[in-house]
Amino acid sequence: MASLAMTSPLAPVVAAVEGLRRRHPALVCGVAPGVVITPTPAWSKGTNPEAAAVLLVAGWTRALRVPLLTPGETYIDRAGRLGISSARVAVLAGDPAAGSLGVVVARDRAELLALVAEHAGTGPAAAELARHLRRLTAILTAPQPVPIPAGATL
Repeated sequence: MASLAMTSPLAPVVAAVEGLRRRHPALVCGVAPGVVITPTPAWSKGTNPEAAAVLLVAGWTRALRVPLLTPGETYIDRAGRLGISSARVAVLAGDPAAGSLGVVVARDRAELLALVAEHAGTGPAAAELARHLRRLTAILTAPQPVPIPAGATL
């Protein structure tokens, strides 16, 4: 696993995912520990829409930063876990990371959502990602904690 400097704009997203892993491990089981990986032969280029949704929703709801995942930077290991080699991050204009290298600044939430949609692609994979995004957002933003059964998947 690659180490990620705490000054990286992606660091709060990784911290949000790892915090979520401690509270709801079943939701995060499809994401590689530490999120950021160094590709080796054990990893193949690909994506896991359920795990991608975890990165996007945890990033937004916990860190107010959204990783912009591109196909050449996402990998799957033999267990089906998603890891990223790098990612640009989208933030709102007031974020302290705005203006940093690798950071895309959105004027408002609508533009931020458009950026996420642009990077999600089109077709069945994008529709599957959207379905996982809606469900996970409902779980993580509910006023009362939603019980998550052991072994549950999105």
